[in-house]
Amino acid sequence: MTSTISKTIPLSVPTIKNNEWKYVKECLDTGWVSSAGPFVDRFEQNICALTGAGYAVACINGTAALHTALQIVGVQPEDEVIVPTVTFIAPVNTIRYIGAYPVFMDCDDFYNLDVLKAKEFIERETIFKDGHSYNRKTGRCVRAIVPVHVFGNAVDLQNLIPICNEHNIKVVEDASESLGTYYNTGTLEG
Repeated sequence: MTSTISKTIPLSVPTIKNNEWKYVKECLDTGWVSSAGPFVDRFEQNICALTGAGYAVACINGTAALHTALQIVGVQPEDEVIVPTVTFIAPVNTIRYIGAYPVFMDCDDFYNLDVLKAKEFIERETIFKDGHSYNRKTGRCVRAIVPVHVFGNAVDLQNLIPICNEHNIKVVEDASESLGTYYNTGTLEG
């Protein structure tokens, strides 16, 4: 006799009630349901206030935001981008949209990118020449790393950023699952 587990535990259940429902209705009633309007401006201002950033740009979703960020830091076709093995598909898709290649890095006990393994990869498996790091095996430029803060857990940026700076590997954080998480009992700016 076999049994199956039929109960699903969803990762996220949307809840739209009270003020949220009022604001959604206001957007629908006024026609401000796209990339502009008073709620978008207010959202961007609130994100700046929450994070200490000098500016914020609302995007349609995290995939679009990551795609834009990777282009801003200079990821090009044939480059490589380090990404954790445990993540939503968006970081990998954005890397491939550009024509670059993901380099999968194992995760730590908190399901985040394992900073020690990333550091070991950068130090042992890349060579630094002409101001950039190149994968010894593929010859491709390792242009960026995307630490994904999952389930509200912050990646150990204090140890990741210095090695990336030393090897000119741009850090593009995916904090879509951890907005409001404190890093090192404080905030990280810069």
